[in-house]
Amino acid sequence: MFTPGLRSELQRIALLAVLLVAAGYFNGYSLLTLIAGGSLYMLWTLHRIHRLNRWLAAGGRDFPPPASGVWGEVSDHLYRLRQRNNRHRQDHLNLLTRIRRITDALDEGIVILDADRALEWWNPAAAKLLSLQRSDEGAPIINLVRAPAFVAFIRAGLFTEPVELEAPSDPNQVLQFSANHFGNNEVALVVQDISRLRHLEQMRKEFVANISHELRTPLTVLTGYLETLGDSDAEVPASWRQALGQMNEQTRRLTLLTEDLVTLSQLESTALPARTEPVPLQPLLGGIVANARALGGSAHHFELNCPDTLIAQGAARELHSAFANLVYNAVKHNPQGCTIQVRAGSDNGRLWVEVSDNGIGIDARHLPRLT
Repeated sequence: MFTPGLRSELQRIALLAVLLVAAGYFNGYSLLTLIAGGSLYMLWTLHRIHRLNRWLAAGGRDFPPPASGVWGEVSDHLYRLRQRNNRHRQDHLNLLTRIRRITDALDEGIVILDADRALEWWNPAAAKLLSLQRSDEGAPIINLVRAPAFVAFIRAGLFTEPVELEAPSDPNQVLQFSANHFGNNEVALVVQDISRLRHLEQMRKEFVANISHELRTPLTVLTGYLETLGDSDAEVPASWRQALGQMNEQTRRLTLLTEDLVTLSQLESTALPARTEPVPLQPLLGGIVANARALGGSAHHFELNCPDTLIAQGAARELHSAFANLVYNAVKHNPQGCTIQVRAGSDNGRLWVEVSDNGIGIDARHLPRLT
């Protein structure tokens, strides 16, 4: 199917050819007349192409030059295409402006690194947190943030876990860095100020340590008096004995809670060991179960299932503390007659240790508190 413009152009050529043939017939120079007429038509066509090209070179912002036939259609198509591209470009600019405003409003710093881990772009929050200047564009990020932990974080390029370190300009400010790959091996780096969070965490640790320490003394005194009263049954009225039993039970619960708080405080304040060693699990877990039997007397039934060949890589003291805490809690917080199972094994190159019981369990609303 011919377009209207092409049809009009062909009709124009056909009419010109008829006129040139007729003129050549009358003047006796048919060939020269056809050549001259065809040359004039080609010059006119080149003139229209030149005008269209000049309009395109000028940016095509105004209306295209007036034209008819196929070149008029080409001009109209180019004009509509240019208008559509302009609209798309404006939409993209509006979107970029909106994204820029959003990133400018964020409290988190955002830094874009190229494939060589050099600075490409950053938002105002990143400039403030990392003390970045416009002249830093194109500089390697590890030249500006020189902390060894951060340098290792960037060079490793795994970005599976965030890294925390002091701010370059303020040692009292704690920053958390996380990153992800995108595009052509580029990196989006997110910087957060977690100073307040770490301060609150430190306050919580201090509170746990202080409250556990302060509770120990009054509980020791209270337990001593209750034991004294319990040893002198003859002097205690019968109406008080039930109350004394309940007081003993509640004091025991508070004592266990205080011991748990002390254990938590010790775990949080103890630095992770720098060195590890092979630790056979069977004797480690066997000793814990033996101590748990002594702690619970004959009130509980224990089952230990651990192959002799299992060896963990870690710090023996820390592993003992972690596993013992699980087993002793099962002893202390379950009623008599409970079966406590301690199992260990390996799966896909990983060791696992499981402590389970058929006791009262943990209420679902308390599960989020477990760490």
